[in-house]
Amino acid sequence: MPTVKAIDGATLHYAVHDYTDRWRKAETIMLIHGFARSGAFWFNMIPYLSRFYRVICPDLRGLGQSVPLANPAQAISREAYLSDIAAIADHAGADTFHLVGEAIGGAITLISAAEQASRVRTLSVLAPAVWANDWIRKAYAVGYPTWAEAIRALGVEGWVRKSNALARFPAGFDPAFMEWYAKEVGKADVEIVVAMVEFAGRVDARPYLRRITAPVLALYPTGSNISSSDQEAALRELVASIRIEHLNSASAMLGMQQPAACANQILNFCAVHDGIVCRE
Repeated sequence: MPTVKAIDGATLHYAVHDYTDRWRKAETIMLIHGFARSGAFWFNMIPYLSRFYRVICPDLRGLGQSVPLANPAQAISREAYLSDIAAIADHAGADTFHLVGEAIGGAITLISAAEQASRVRTLSVLAPAVWANDWIRKAYAVGYPTWAEAIRALGVEGWVRKSNALARFPAGFDPAFMEWYAKEVGKADVEIVVAMVEFAGRVDARPYLRRITAPVLALYPTGSNISSSDQEAALRELVASIRIEHLNSASAMLGMQQPAACANQILNFCAVHDGIVCRE
């Protein structure tokens, strides 16, 4: 799998999935994952997307197969994430691309679409954290003084197990999946996740929204404490071209719960922009 050096020397890993017709030049979709996860968590949406688009799945710096960071608190920032997206696109030969982000990856991609407007063909966001609301900070502390202290005390896997039912997944969701999810997220380094907490706690995409020129698709659950109605309202008010769709769920992890529905919405949105038909 390809790796590329970021501007500050961090080594970034990304995967490429391409099952498009070999006699056509397919456009690119780049998928930016959420908090403490990796590009591997897009596995169930990739089959739908990669038949018609070349799909790039980066591991955000320090996560997945990207090389651990020596100083996560210093290395994780808005500027670093935006630079990483550009570096991976350059390395993969994607002058322009469709961008997709989920959760905190949604905030990153909203800012990226504003800052790198000439490269982003469309933007799709799944339950994006436009900003971190007070509910997230309090609930994800799971009884500890702060969110970061909870992760340090419990470890990443322990914190995931304790917080999963708060907003990510509905009660009674497939136990085998929940076990897999906790173990996979639990592989992340504690200090990298704590640094992401600090980033997530202060990120705010609102000042960038008016500068987004690409068409935006926002997929939201019908009810979620993370994806609140005021965040949806901000997108409607501030983004020039936006379509908001709701999927029937009270939990935020739409891509994990309804991969076909999410992928088909994104695929059709990209295809309309590109003037192509994505069906056999």
